[in-house]
Amino acid sequence: MNNNIRWYRSLYLGREAQNKKNIWEKLEDGFHPRLYLLVLPSNRVNVLELLPQPVLSQSHYRKLPLYVVGAAWTKTEAMELAGELVMEAYRATGKTNVAAYLGDDFLEHPEFSGRDPYRKWEPESAKGGNSKDVM
Repeated sequence: MNNNIRWYRSLYLGREAQNKKNIWEKLEDGFHPRLYLLVLPSNRVNVLELLPQPVLSQSHYRKLPLYVVGAAWTKTEAMELAGELVMEAYRATGKTNVAAYLGDDFLEHPEFSGRDPYRKWEPESAKGGNSKDVM
């Protein structure tokens, strides 16, 4: 596995990927073509990148630092999750800059706190650029 992966502390997960430990184990075990990671972009054009797990073994990705913000079990689920994340960032800040919205709360290994993996927010609190997480 790529040793340059950093995990967002409040990892976003698709419905089928609710078990964070399962995601970590699958990445450690090897080849899983249905597993997709949502990663902050490596360029200034993209908002997010959706990477199928097998590409992490390519030499190009082994050299790059990857900032994983979410995981899903299918491409469709990954696209839906990316859309939800972009809309959350837009509602909270008025911009689609997901990296700026999430900040720099990344870890070398994912946390397994057992709390609800979805970050929920109240639309009323997003007015004025102030987002409030409700757990």
